[in-house]
Amino acid sequence: MEKYYIVMPGSPIYKEYMDYKVMSEKVNTAFVEFAKEQGFETHEYYQSAQRLYICPTEGDVDKFGKYFKKDTPGLFKKNSPPAKAWVNKCQVFGLESPSKPNLAFEFRIFGRTSSRLFMVGDALYASFRADCNFENPDGFEEIKASDFFKVIEDYEESLKH
Repeated sequence: MEKYYIVMPGSPIYKEYMDYKVMSEKVNTAFVEFAKEQGFETHEYYQSAQRLYICPTEGDVDKFGKYFKKDTPGLFKKNSPPAKAWVNKCQVFGLESPSKPNLAFEFRIFGRTSSRLFMVGDALYASFRADCNFENPDGFEEIKASDFFKVIEDYEESLKH
């Protein structure tokens, strides 16, 4: 069974999502500054405040390759100067690794589930699928699947223009 929702602003998941979004923006701002300081070519990285993990360009591999873990290009060794500098920067600014809320906890269903949680404009949308029947949590207003997918289609279309 799969259901589709608009998540109401007063719900705990809405607040958790907004906290996640704010932290994600703070980490990104810090990384952009850090990448300039270090001389990274790449703009792609994994948002972690405990590890430094980039998607390196060839130039980054040439410049920083000696600091990468042997079997994982782009993942810096914990004791390398860039990794220590990144973790320190995150600590100084009080940054944490952003984590999107897990809807399985909200629905209290553990096992085979899948979910989506995303914002378009000021509206937070969610879908949840499980192999069993489930109740709608407080703050989740159920909508038709067609309305849910229309939001996605309209958003994707807006990106093309």
